Amino acid sequence: MRNFLRTLKHSWPYRYRLAASVVCALFVAALWSLNLSAIYPLLQILSTDKNLQQWVDDEIEAARGKLENQERKRALEENKTTLLAIQRNPNFFPNREEKEREATRQIAKIEGDQSDAGNSLYRYQLLKDRVIRHLPTDRFATFMWIVAALIVGVAIKGVFEFLQETLVGSITNRTLFDLRNRFFRRAIHQDVRQLAGTSTPELMARFTNDLEQLGLGVKILYGRLVGEPLKMIACLVIACCISWQLTLVFAVLIPAAGITLMRVSKMMRRAARKVLERMSAIYKILRETFDSIRAVKAFTREPYERQRFRKATEEYYRKAMRVIYIDAFANPMIELLGVAAVSFALAAGTYLVVTQHTHILGMRMTAQPLGFATLLQLYAFLAAIADPVRKMSSVYTKLQGGEAAANRVFDLFDRMPTVGANPAGPRVTAVEKGIEFRNVGFSYDPTAENPTLDRINLTVKPGETIAIVGPNGCGKTTLLGLLPRFFDPDHGAVLIDGVNIRTAHLRSLRQLIGIVTQDTQLFDDTILANIAYGKKRATKEDVIKAAKRAHANAFIEALPDGYDTRIGDMGSKLSGGQRQRIALARAILRNPSILILDEFTSQVDAESEVEIHAALKEFVKPRPAVAAVVPEGKSEASSPGGNAGAKVETAEEGVKGRTTFLITHRLHSLPEIATRIVVMDAGKILDVGTHPELIARCDVYQRLHQSAQFRKAA
Repeated sequence: MRNFLRTLKHSWPYRYRLAASVVCALFVAALWSLNLSAIYPLLQILSTDKNLQQWVDDEIEAARGKLENQERKRALEENKTTLLAIQRNPNFFPNREEKEREATRQIAKIEGDQSDAGNSLYRYQLLKDRVIRHLPTDRFATFMWIVAALIVGVAIKGVFEFLQETLVGSITNRTLFDLRNRFFRRAIHQDVRQLAGTSTPELMARFTNDLEQLGLGVKILYGRLVGEPLKMIACLVIACCISWQLTLVFAVLIPAAGITLMRVSKMMRRAARKVLERMSAIYKILRETFDSIRAVKAFTREPYERQRFRKATEEYYRKAMRVIYIDAFANPMIELLGVAAVSFALAAGTYLVVTQHTHILGMRMTAQPLGFATLLQLYAFLAAIADPVRKMSSVYTKLQGGEAAANRVFDLFDRMPTVGANPAGPRVTAVEKGIEFRNVGFSYDPTAENPTLDRINLTVKPGETIAIVGPNGCGKTTLLGLLPRFFDPDHGAVLIDGVNIRTAHLRSLRQLIGIVTQDTQLFDDTILANIAYGKKRATKEDVIKAAKRAHANAFIEALPDGYDTRIGDMGSKLSGGQRQRIALARAILRNPSILILDEFTSQVDAESEVEIHAALKEFVKPRPAVAAVVPEGKSEASSPGGNAGAKVETAEEGVKGRTTFLITHRLHSLPEIATRIVVMDAGKILDVGTHPELIARCDVYQRLHQSAQFRKAA
């Protein structure tokens, strides 16, 4: 239960609400036991021809008679005298030890009876003075008064139950609110490589179904696991006042119930974990199917997907039914043990009522012979104790479901990002001296024989446009993924202006970079919001200007709602070329010092490609910086780099020495855009040079260029 208990720490800010809920639970328990106490006077009214005043007077007289019984007093004095004589003349009595034990036993019995009679006398006198003297003498009127008091008591108990439930509900929901947001914060700050290891459906399952299961466990803990034991304790106290010995007989089977619960809980925890895993599998199939719905329909694979989904839901059904079987087994088993315990106590009590004895097998069970009404009252309290025990059996099994969910949630919550944020590290605010890849090596699988990147060495000057070409899978995208530190190299270093970016302030590093990828990352929001995502506090004028530079303004304004048009999930309402131009506009709006373009024109038609290349040549072209001094002490919000102190900021239209990295298979446009071209194959750099140089000396580049020319001609 370690991870489940960790969840409770998130409830600490709401401890006063929790304390109030416990107070309400105490009132509920007290009123629960008091309402059950109404059974005894009702039985007295219905089973005799006396009113309560007469009954209590008779009980007081009976208790006083026992207390003042002369025979008992004489027997007590005789036994004390005998015991004193034995102690003074031990040799005079041949069976001294036996007589001494008998005299001691008789003294203890008589004094116990006297003490019980005195306690009974006190209780009856207190009851008469505080309660019964205020009741009417008419039996039916007394009955109605008791019934009315019972109804009022139940109503008040209902108010406190309502308050407890709402307080527990608010604590649970606020705890889940805080935990879910902290969980999201921890997850979103994990690096790309870690998140790629956990599928999106798995993440969704942990954020939704698992956290709901965890919340159910918290609610049960603060609700039933607090309220039901208090009810049990309140009834147990009053039952012990009637006869603690008979109550102890009832409690004999409680250890058996505890052992049963422990064994059931282990089974439940394993079963609940498997149910959660099967739910994650369902999420995965749903996500894959609907994300790839075009492929499903194009290849007529609907029957296959139905079969796959049915198999997953059938697995979930089987695992869920196992949880139900375990839970269903626990309830009747605990109820059976409870009924058996109550039956044992009731059988012993019935024997005492029928025989009017006070002992069973030589053990005192009651101070005085039990009456029928007293036995029924005791039975009611024992049954009331058994009911919370039965309810707690289901509580315990549900807590195991919460523990299984907590393990899955905190398994992801506890992952520390391998890419450190370095809040105290040096801030990178521009590319003044250049970028260097120094002996970089990287592999997604440490056990792989061939690394993804192998001894990469490359120096890039400020303002250069570097095109990276090579066969699919040669490591182009991985190499550029090191720049924004989506992952760190296994060995070697990436440096910007001589600063190892592994030690640099991570946020300032990423603020320098704009990225446009082949699989455009857009959100189900307006076009305006998607473009403005590239720059905090961007105005609509800024967005329109960036869209024009990306040649996206024309098609945007042709839409019915223009820039306020919602584009659907992942931009599904737009064509591929439109999505890529919006992504390019977002990068242009960011005005980055480092621009990464990864196959960004792969879905653009030939006419649009020409226009975008023209805009791109203008955008990546280095321009003289327009100096603007940011005063000392300006905040990060007012200075793009977030760097305190005076510094020089470039004008919006161009960044001094904008450095661009371009990955493309369309090599015909490279001579116009690229300063240099890097040729990669099998994770290594084969050659670096201009287009004419590579055409003359690099076989791989020649083959790539010929393939590109063939595709263009086709």
